[in-house]
Amino acid sequence: MNKTIKTFLLFTLYFLLQCLCFFQSGSYTDIIPYATAELGQSQSHGSWTNGFFFLGQSLGLLLATQISLQYGRKKTVFFFAFLLAASSLFCALSLNFYLFLVGRTIQGICCGILILGSQSLVFEQSPDPWRLIPLMLGAVASVLPFTIGPMIGGYGKELVGRESMSWKYWFVLSAAFLLILSFLLHLCLEDTEERIEKRPWDWKGLILLSITIGSLQMIFNMGDDYEWFISPIIDFLFFLVVVSFVCFIYVETGTKEPLVRMDLFLRKNFLIGSFSLAFGFLLFYGLWTTLLVRLQNQSLFPPHLAGILFVSMALFSTPIVIWFPRFLGKISLRLSSFVVFFLLGVVYCWMGYFDFYQKRWFWMQPSFSFILQGISLGLFFLSLTNLIISGLSPKNQLRAVELSSSIRILAQGWASPLIGTLIYHRIVYHKMRLDEWLDRGNLFLTDLFLRFKEQGLSKEIAIRLLDQSAIAHAFVLSLNDAFRLCGVGFFILSGIILLAKEKR
Repeated sequence: MNKTIKTFLLFTLYFLLQCLCFFQSGSYTDIIPYATAELGQSQSHGSWTNGFFFLGQSLGLLLATQISLQYGRKKTVFFFAFLLAASSLFCALSLNFYLFLVGRTIQGICCGILILGSQSLVFEQSPDPWRLIPLMLGAVASVLPFTIGPMIGGYGKELVGRESMSWKYWFVLSAAFLLILSFLLHLCLEDTEERIEKRPWDWKGLILLSITIGSLQMIFNMGDDYEWFISPIIDFLFFLVVVSFVCFIYVETGTKEPLVRMDLFLRKNFLIGSFSLAFGFLLFYGLWTTLLVRLQNQSLFPPHLAGILFVSMALFSTPIVIWFPRFLGKISLRLSSFVVFFLLGVVYCWMGYFDFYQKRWFWMQPSFSFILQGISLGLFFLSLTNLIISGLSPKNQLRAVELSSSIRILAQGWASPLIGTLIYHRIVYHKMRLDEWLDRGNLFLTDLFLRFKEQGLSKEIAIRLLDQSAIAHAFVLSLNDAFRLCGVGFFILSGIILLAKEKR
């Protein structure tokens, strides 16, 4: 086979593998309501399935480099590709919700290792003039789950996932595609001698970190079902988080080869950039996934139509990811990061002030708001990542990118439970206000009951209809509150970014 054609095929397979890893969250999000219902859980447990996936992915990103150096990148990539296929089938065959969570966690670990491992492997086997292409393709794949990912998952549910397969089609097809891609990728890769480095494993740090983030994830997951401040289970989990985190810091500072380089947090740009990246993406992803799921639960959108609303975000996000790196050396990293967060703050505050009576069609009318979100998404990763690594040596840059990406993915798992809990409490608040206004002696309510009676409806049925209408009204008002609060959060983050130092 011609070398140019073989290289092009290698890049194509690598890009498809990256997309498949990222789509395990993006496309699956669109079918969360169906998976949760069939597994016998309430919709409040839907965010658990993505939360544990991101928890596993954050650990996978931290472990990817060490595992690749220990066993070789090629063996690592193919082993975890097959493990990802097996875990996908495990999720499809799971009849128990908690076994399904185990499968999602394993999927996350595999995806985190594959994202970094496959990129490094293809980068090393690429000809020198084309070595930037794998990095560019990886960047494009990282934004596609938020633009076309929901549409792919939704149309799969609509066209393939009928009653016989339901939501399970996604995991079955993922396993099949992974096996085919792995086989083809194996044929395209050249047999080269890999450098193996035996490094001591930081088992203590890994165990303590897993306990810390696992307990913290459960605290956020349980926000919809338990009251955070009076629940003994959450109190115990919080105590476990504090103790294990203190022990983790103590162990990491005294280890020669730590799992997490704690000294990186002493760097001003890394600390500000990592915090802004993690918290900013928590707000972005929390609103993104909440809107996607709530459109189906409350507004009764079918999954493919809910996914189509986000496609316009790809109009600018993909071209920006491809072309923006060419201008990084000519613009201020601090200023570009500030513009991204300030733009998101304006967009979300704007989206939080729409007239209630037009709310049902609001999500489809202003496509301009989704375009602005797409522009911000395209600039988000590149500007902040370069701000994080500015001023660091090449070796520390790699560790900084892995650590900041792991923290960002971890925060992504907290996003849906946090925003969902906020909306839940605001719904209760607005519903109580409506109930206080429409008391028994309200003249408007008396007149309304008379109208219902003229239509042949009893007072009990009228009260039920009014209660459903009040809940729907309260839900929209709570969404407004969430958008405005996140908009203010982005304004605060944009101010924090200005505290960073401009370095090259």
